[in-house]
Amino acid sequence: MAVQNTPLSSNWLFKKASEPDTAFLPVAQFPTNIHLDLLHHRQIPDPFLDANEAVVQWVGEEDWIYQTSFSAPAAVGQTQLVFEGLDTYATVFLNGAEILKTDNMFIPYRVNITSRLQGTNTLQIRFDSTWLIGKQMEEDAKDKPLFCHNGDSSRLQVRKAQYHYGWDWGPTLLTCGPWRPIYLETFTARFSALSLESVIDQSLSIATVDITAQVEGTAVKTIKLSLIDPEGKPVEKTVSLNDGAVQAMFTVSKPSLWYPLGNGSQPLYTVEATGFSDSGVVVCTSSKRIGLRRVELIQRPIKDQPGTSFFFQINGVPIFCRGADWIPADNFLPRISSERYRAWVEFAAKGNHNMIRIWGGGVFEDPSFYEACDELGLMIWHDFMLGCGSYPVTPAFLAQIQNEVITNLERLNHHPSIVLWCGNNEDHMFADKYPSGYDVDDKNPENWLKTRWPARIIYDKVLPELCAKYSPSIPYHPGSPWGGKPSNDPTVGDIHSWSVWMKALEMYPYQYYPKLSGRFVSEFGLKSYPALRTLTGCITDPTERHPQSRTMDAHGKSASKTPWAGDFRNIALYMFENIRHGYTLPQYVYASQLVQAEGMSFAYVFWRRLWRGEGQEECAGALCWQLNDCWPCVSWALGDYYLRPKLAYYTVKRAMTALAVGVARAEIETGRQSDLTRVHVQKETRLQVWVSSFITSSSVVHVLLEAFDVVSGRCIWDSRQMGVTVAANKSSEILDILFPTSLESQPKTVVAARMIDPSTGATVARYMDWPQPLRHLTIPKPAINVKVDGNEVRVSAALPVKGLQLSVDGDTAAEDTVDWADNCLDLIPGDEQVIVAKGLAGRKVNILHLGVAAD
Repeated sequence: MAVQNTPLSSNWLFKKASEPDTAFLPVAQFPTNIHLDLLHHRQIPDPFLDANEAVVQWVGEEDWIYQTSFSAPAAVGQTQLVFEGLDTYATVFLNGAEILKTDNMFIPYRVNITSRLQGTNTLQIRFDSTWLIGKQMEEDAKDKPLFCHNGDSSRLQVRKAQYHYGWDWGPTLLTCGPWRPIYLETFTARFSALSLESVIDQSLSIATVDITAQVEGTAVKTIKLSLIDPEGKPVEKTVSLNDGAVQAMFTVSKPSLWYPLGNGSQPLYTVEATGFSDSGVVVCTSSKRIGLRRVELIQRPIKDQPGTSFFFQINGVPIFCRGADWIPADNFLPRISSERYRAWVEFAAKGNHNMIRIWGGGVFEDPSFYEACDELGLMIWHDFMLGCGSYPVTPAFLAQIQNEVITNLERLNHHPSIVLWCGNNEDHMFADKYPSGYDVDDKNPENWLKTRWPARIIYDKVLPELCAKYSPSIPYHPGSPWGGKPSNDPTVGDIHSWSVWMKALEMYPYQYYPKLSGRFVSEFGLKSYPALRTLTGCITDPTERHPQSRTMDAHGKSASKTPWAGDFRNIALYMFENIRHGYTLPQYVYASQLVQAEGMSFAYVFWRRLWRGEGQEECAGALCWQLNDCWPCVSWALGDYYLRPKLAYYTVKRAMTALAVGVARAEIETGRQSDLTRVHVQKETRLQVWVSSFITSSSVVHVLLEAFDVVSGRCIWDSRQMGVTVAANKSSEILDILFPTSLESQPKTVVAARMIDPSTGATVARYMDWPQPLRHLTIPKPAINVKVDGNEVRVSAALPVKGLQLSVDGDTAAEDTVDWADNCLDLIPGDEQVIVAKGLAGRKVNILHLGVAAD
């Protein structure tokens, strides 16, 4: 017989463990968790609204029971009960008998229940309070204190999504429940594993794919292994079973290679295993989709620079990684649909991202997330689920980690999108910060165990050994950040660049981003408010809808959890330092988003400039914190909980186009007469222009430079650079001249650069250098021409315009139907911009920009 799967997704009930059976209520959905079910029955207020998070904390300190009944499958063979995910401390009973205890949210569990089945069966799962168990474990280990940053320190004892304990962007909602599917699997034989490793030779002309299949059960005698190319053409090998396993090597000539978005296509092969009985009947099948690609992490000396490079090379092509960090898209994971996962990955792809970093305080994600990344070409930097703390290293905890990592390496290793396994998020960094005894030069694991950071053995020994065995073709990196001495050394490995924003650090202006690069910047960011309609949706009291309300504080977590980060203090400071703004909520939302957009643009544009070609990869990646939100809040995200893009989404998108142009004014001191003088110093301003390409072939373009007076709109200088060669896959300086004297007396001057396609005359890239800080400018209110033609909007102005936001009238549903291809625009006279807005359908377009937003 073939494998038969029977979903157990109906007739589920739940109740508090201390209540009688008469208290059982039907679940809201399945899979589920306790908050979703209580919310469905109005037994708790929505914790995403107002300050309701505080009043639902009791849920996490109760024990809960889930129960269903089902009929035994009629088919013959062994029946296993499969739990894809139980959160977290669960005791499972079948017909009153205990059959399983769990303690890890990140792994599936299987139980053979063949001999326990009755005609009608009762399945009950008791979930004990993670909070109470974790606190008791912490108390029992108080003689070995552990440092923890973000969330309650008891989280370190528990293999549960760490963000459930609260973070500086998310609420504390300690949920529990059957968060992934549960089903019966009945079989006479099944594939218990289907694993593969692919190797691409240096010439990229030959790929070898090593496929291994393992079988549970005795009914299978032979197995057909198939490798099916992207066009559907199979290559097959039939192998006799040997001690429950088979292995076969496939050689592919001229393979169709998988490339990241922007560097090629994403062809996918299919690996299939089919098990046959003695009589040739199909007994079981299994399949996976794979991509053939060679991944290398290149760390080598850089010309005329300290340290080493840190860049990814896919199929021999050096890649500048651009994108953002990913957190779980909801505090209540069961309600994230496959369509929602796909929409988030598409959101990143449309924003010109080519990499997503799965952050180490979340979860190993749903299959649909990885599949979308495979199909759309988004590379994944994948943290293991450890972050911001010193984890215990008891034998039981290490065994959990080992099981968790092996399980997920075997589950995910085949995805071509995964290009890095990373040991943790910021654990090395906090080991540097706290008195942990961490000595990077000490290579003796026995000594590590004697320090206050014994968890180093996980990142420097356990994980690299497991990755080498179970995922040898994907590089391993011990942590993020990690590289030199200290771990956040900008010349080695990756860094988290928080000197802009964090009060605990320097809290530099965002104009300092060009000086704050590293070989690979895997975190940086500025916070802003979400869309106005997101705030009005989660704050129900109109009198609380202002920046200084108590309810607003509840939706800005670092303000309430970690005062050193100070959401609202920092936002207000960065706005005050940079722009003139009003204080109504709509004005504040716009102003905070504009400042975030400007800061992110500075970082991406100037760090991309440091991608200078072979041997000069001074910066090879920029991943901002963060792509998304898990609830409606004030955060660093480029898109809020409802997938509504902030203004920064668009400035980052423009900064990461395939071809780009950049402009900077550099003030240089010359002729200093004495080190003591502050007067007799000569200064000169230089105008620097560069072009950038992510394309693997060179291009020829024209570059038009123009300078405009902000007040009059008069063009006071221009220059045309004709026939400029944009070198392949690098940034190239094309102009470095003294700032024209006609501009030096014009402090209110915008210098604009446009890259022009010589064959069509079309503008392929723009960049505008405004005087900084913007608060010094008195910006007039120009007449902006807006013409709507179906799903196109044409905008132009007679004066320079900063941060033009386009929006439409209508209710929430109507607003969310418009997909703006671009937004947050800078305009100059004579340069009409055409914006595609799918779903606009000729509706009236509203505008807001710097200057107007301060009224």
